[in-house]
Amino acid sequence: MALIVIIGGVLYYQYRGITHPLNSNKGRVNFTVDKSEDINKVIGDLSNKKIISKASLLKWYINKNYNNVLVKKGNYSFSNNIKLGEFINYMKSGIIDDRPVKITIPEGYNVEQIAAKLDKDGIISKEDFISSCKSYKYPSFVKNDSKRRYLVEGYLFPDTYKFLKGSSGDYIIKTMLDRFSQVVDEIEKKDGKKFTNDELDRMITMASIVEKEVEKPEERGEAASVFYNRLNKKMKLQSCATVLYSMNKYKNKLYYKDLKFKSPYNTYIVSGLPQGPISNPGRGCIEAAVNPKKTNYLYFVSNNNGTQFFTSDINEFLKVKQFTQGN
Repeated sequence: MALIVIIGGVLYYQYRGITHPLNSNKGRVNFTVDKSEDINKVIGDLSNKKIISKASLLKWYINKNYNNVLVKKGNYSFSNNIKLGEFINYMKSGIIDDRPVKITIPEGYNVEQIAAKLDKDGIISKEDFISSCKSYKYPSFVKNDSKRRYLVEGYLFPDTYKFLKGSSGDYIIKTMLDRFSQVVDEIEKKDGKKFTNDELDRMITMASIVEKEVEKPEERGEAASVFYNRLNKKMKLQSCATVLYSMNKYKNKLYYKDLKFKSPYNTYIVSGLPQGPISNPGRGCIEAAVNPKKTNYLYFVSNNNGTQFFTSDINEFLKVKQFTQGN
């Protein structure tokens, strides 16, 4: 009986060395892989550092069950209880930390702002994320328009997510697109509608403008009505937010010369909607673009307190604008 217990203990110890490869009494194990290496080389190095105790057995098991595993370079930090499958897949993918990072993408961020946020939180570099945005194979509802700055602009749904450090741009994009699809499905079911891809694209473009133009949630429907009313009357939208996106910079104040900035996104120049979305709108602005308020407003101007003044009278608009902005 004692022999059986001993043998069982040995087998469990051997099995544990395979299923949970890291050997440490500490909660986490930190190590560096200086360059892309075959996993057998990495296991050998970790064994020399006493991080892995059953190197030969582990190599045998991996060679038997996995094909040509190449580990990406990086400074890794894993729980000492990490499972073998995660251990291998994370290092193949370049996931350097098995602790998810909680990140909130604000409504109205554009692609480059999202990229900077992901970079700041250590999930992926700004350059790698933008590169993925340019090369990603988009679903059919994303309009394939070569004149757009980023095809995915407008469709990266702003929300709170959990990503692992080292996550690929493709994985992040897919996660945000899936969330976008979920929200649109919910809006369609709520309103009993089904949008075509072209309808969806126009609504997201409109929602992206509303998102950048107004701060108060209760004013979204009115702002959307202004832009739809102007479209119906063949008036240019004249959205300052589209000028800023055209210039790809932030300015506290736009000058007359800025309004002439040549771009298919500048609605002071182009008629109708801009070339595409100028931000990634949240649910509230999408709903406002789907169901705008019924008004006869054609103009709105900031009251300089976070609210807007809406009117259908050009003279009234100019009077308020002169008072609030001095021009």
